[in-house]
This record gives sequence, structure tokens and C-alpha cells, in this order.
Amino acid sequence: MTDTGSSEADKQKLRTAGVFSRAAPTYGEVGPRFFAQYGRRLVELAQVSQGSALLDIASGRGASLFPAAERIGPSGRAVGIDLAEGMVQALVPEIRLRGLGHVEARVMDAEDLLFPDATFDHVLCGFCLFFFPSLERALSEMVRVLKPNGRIATSTWGKADDWKWLDDLVETYLPEPTRSSYESKAPAPDFETPDGMEAIMRGAGFAGIKIVSESHDFTYASEEEWWSTQWSHGMRVSTAVEN
Repeated sequence: MTDTGSSEADKQKLRTAGVFSRAAPTYGEVGPRFFAQYGRRLVELAQVSQGSALLDIASGRGASLFPAAERIGPSGRAVGIDLAEGMVQALVPEIRLRGLGHVEARVMDAEDLLFPDATFDHVLCGFCLFFFPSLERALSEMVRVLKPNGRIATSTWGKADDWKWLDDLVETYLPEPTRSSYESKAPAPDFETPDGMEAIMRGAGFAGIKIVSESHDFTYASEEEWWSTQWSHGMRVSTAVEN
């Protein structure tokens, strides 16, 4: 990557970390708890076992980390990392409150994991692959820290034509300078389809890939709750304005 490319990637990381730090106080705490539901489901699909060592990337407020910690039990070890310092600052006291001595949270970049090779039996990565400036590097790091025959489980949003109106709304009102800062000459990875996700994981060197597509209905109490929910999670990244 060129110096210019590295500089832009660093700016994108700072921007994303800042947005999620500001969202941390209400992240996953407003409206339907869909992150909690999908987090539990991700742990189930990963077949997390008692006594195992687990890394949860982009932990947020612990949607995957806490059900994973329950699965592995006190004889295991769970580490949650997040690029956003605000998320970790909110997560640490919750870990202590729950008395989880086998769980820790750290501020860390998924593209530069500070762990030795073959450290973890499981790596979880919920709803965050599309935020990495260098997806190839992040996946390579996940492969590196996995033990032989270890398992990674990741989740992403599927293609939903029903939400095209929201994409159009963001595109219409998002300031042009911010929109151009995310542009890339390389074609964007396809996170929204089973074939696309399989190609991404296979390209990273994973084998025995299993794609599970699920849909759930979530009900909001009011329009105000819906808008408040958008402001409490990753939608803030799409609407962030670069200084």
C-alpha cells in the first residue's frame, strides 16, 4: 500500500473509531436488541466449546462476547477487542459487574492483532468485516491467531431491497467530501450474498465454509425509536461528516 493509501486507511480507522466511541453509551441499548440476538446465534453456529480460547473482534458492548463467555466457562479464556476506545471503556465495567474473571477487553486494531500465532480456538467477528480498510490483512491476521483446525464465525447483513429507500436517503444528504473519502478503485467485496461471502472466506484461505442465511422480524415502538436506534449504531458511520 502506498503512503497515500496508508494515510487514508488510518484516517478511516480514526473516523470509524471516533463514531463508535460516541455511539458507545447507547450502542445496542436502544430499540429491539437485534445485536444481542444475532450475537447469541453467532456463538451457537461457531460451536464454541467449554474451556476453549476465544477472540471476539469488534466486540462493541459484548453481544457475542458475553454468550461466548458463558459457553466457554471459567476454565476458558475470552478476549474482546475493539478499535473504539469508548466501546472498551463501556465493556470493561460490565465484565467486572458480571464477575467474569476469564474475560478481558482491549483496544486493538483487527488488522494488527497483538497475539502470538495459533492462540485461539475460535474467532468471532460480528457485523464488522465491511469496516476494515484492508479486509485481506484483517482476515490474514484472523488466520494467523487461529489454532490448527480452529473455527471463525462471522456475520454480515444480507441484501434487502426493502431498505433501498434508506440508502437513497443517505446518498442524497451525505456531504460530498465524506462520500468521496470512502471511494476505492478496487471493486468492493460482496458481503451481501452467500456466494460473495463464500468467495471472501475462501480467498482468505478458510476451508469447510458453511453459509447460513437467516431473517428475523424486529418491531419498533415508534418512529422516534427507529431513528434513535439508527443513531445508536453503525449507521452513524454512513452519516459522519469529516472535518
